[in-house]
Amino acid sequence: MKMSILEFEYKNIRKISSLKISFQDNEGKIIKNNFVMMANGTGKTTTMALIKGLLDGSAAQWAPAEVKSYSPTLTSADCGEFSMTVKFNDKNYKYFLSLDYVNGVAKIETLSPPSGRDSGLRLPESLKGIFTSEFVSRFVFDGEQAKKSMDRDSNEADETIRYLYRLDELDTILAMNNNILQEIQNAEGGGKGTHGSLSNLRSRRKKIQDSITLLEKKQKEHNANISSFEKEKAEKEKQRQEFDKNYEALNKEKNDIIKEQEKNRGNIDVKVAEIISLAKTPYLISEALCERMYELGATMKKLKLPKSSSKDFFTELAHAEKCVCDRCIGDAERAAILKNADKYLGSDHQAVLNNIKSVLTDSSYDDRLVVAFDELRYLQEEKTRLNARFADIEDKLIKAGGPQVEQLQNEIETLISKISEAKALLKIIESKDENDETLTEENNLHKARIADKEYEIKIASTTKTNAALHKKNIVQGLIDEIKVQATHALKQEIIKKTNEKIARVITDDYIEIENIDGYIKLKNKDGASEGQTLSIGYCFLGTLFESAELEFPFVIDSPTGKMDFDKRQAVAEIIPVVFNQMIAFVQSAEVERFADRFYDNADSQYLTVVASKETGEITVHKGIEFFDSYQRQHKGDEI
Repeated sequence: MKMSILEFEYKNIRKISSLKISFQDNEGKIIKNNFVMMANGTGKTTTMALIKGLLDGSAAQWAPAEVKSYSPTLTSADCGEFSMTVKFNDKNYKYFLSLDYVNGVAKIETLSPPSGRDSGLRLPESLKGIFTSEFVSRFVFDGEQAKKSMDRDSNEADETIRYLYRLDELDTILAMNNNILQEIQNAEGGGKGTHGSLSNLRSRRKKIQDSITLLEKKQKEHNANISSFEKEKAEKEKQRQEFDKNYEALNKEKNDIIKEQEKNRGNIDVKVAEIISLAKTPYLISEALCERMYELGATMKKLKLPKSSSKDFFTELAHAEKCVCDRCIGDAERAAILKNADKYLGSDHQAVLNNIKSVLTDSSYDDRLVVAFDELRYLQEEKTRLNARFADIEDKLIKAGGPQVEQLQNEIETLISKISEAKALLKIIESKDENDETLTEENNLHKARIADKEYEIKIASTTKTNAALHKKNIVQGLIDEIKVQATHALKQEIIKKTNEKIARVITDDYIEIENIDGYIKLKNKDGASEGQTLSIGYCFLGTLFESAELEFPFVIDSPTGKMDFDKRQAVAEIIPVVFNQMIAFVQSAEVERFADRFYDNADSQYLTVVASKETGEITVHKGIEFFDSYQRQHKGDEI
């Protein structure tokens, strides 16, 4: 399936009274590379929001306040409209987003010949259920989105692979598999007298499944919050560091203390492990205890029975013809011997006691444990001293920076607290500690999923569908294995092709993807510069779009951002190869070494959207000349 965007059209939306932007030439041919420069206030951010809201259908659920926020500012109108004409393969679809400013209601409609204009977002049959907000955000996004695949706190790289390669369809199959089992169970029933029991089991399982859904939602929210808080914290710490640059001596002392703290923590861990090991030898705990243990051992030796007096000896004697005294043993004597044998220990018990006696009498006290505790005490005191020094140096840095730094520090500490709280809640949800009695089906995913499986088995037993459950589990196992194998194979191929692109784009540094595990992990590097990160993101997306079965347009806001000139040029060479169509909303500063690389490309167009200084009316100007001239006049402006 190939998708292309033919045009946008606006009516009474914010500062735009009427505007049409076409991505076709005069003969109706789709233009591959489209650069749209929109000045501040002309609707770039608005356009991106409208495209996403229309294509994923989310605009139909906008709150009244959000709908009304699009009402015109230059004229008065009760309603507005944004439309997109889209081609799927050889068939055109026109989508309308109608905005009722009076009632705050948004409505989506589709015009697709020959059926006419229908309510809702109507897509080709093969794309139904695919255009979720997650999917659309993979081809309609800004430069920041491209960098998310490098964020170690996100799962962006895995999710992008999942959506673009349709791996999420396997989850649909799994859901169908579960539904089939339920239909079989509904048909089987389980016989008379089971209805009430079955209903009860299903009700209890539904409660567990609702809990799983809620916990998974909370898990996602906590992860998102942690990621957001971490980013905000990093930004504020960066600001804080700017203040700290003038206080190198204090910073050096602070870093030295941090190193000492790390060393101290390591030494404490080693010493605690040593103490735990020594404590397993009780006679090392104290000299007095050692002496008492020795005395106990000596006493036990005095009281020990000789081997000849063990229970085994008397048992053997009872079966002999003569006693050790050479007297004959009759039935009466034999019975007496066996009766009295129970008063003595067996050889196995005797062996245990002998071992205990040996250990006790061999006890020898030394002060290793006492010395270890003294050393731990010193390390703990050292930890306290280092913490005090760190707090002191932090206070000095805060005071040196003034109220602004103090405010930043307070904000950082608040974020640290929020991160800690979110991680604590996440730990409860994700814990698999079987011995933690505080974990329940209501607060822990592992417990809830176990309970869900148990109820699934109970329901199968009640409905006599154990065989169907077994088959369902086999199918689920196969699909899970397919997901694992397919994902692994895809990732290896994606890594290989992306690394080839990176080598062409980033020539001044050796950067190579080592692995994709939620995020893109670089080989022998903890991270990359902003320009490198964006370059890697495009190389990654380019590979995915290049290899995916679905061809989509590439709609992006601020594609190069602060990327270096040489990297811009390299990205400009890659984009035409991997994307079916590009619509790039660029800033004036992004023209040089990026947009201008396409000036000689016949399959490119340049659109400049500006507002009249006199009337505020927004118009679009076509052509390189106006585009280039406007760029030169506003070079460096943030548009």
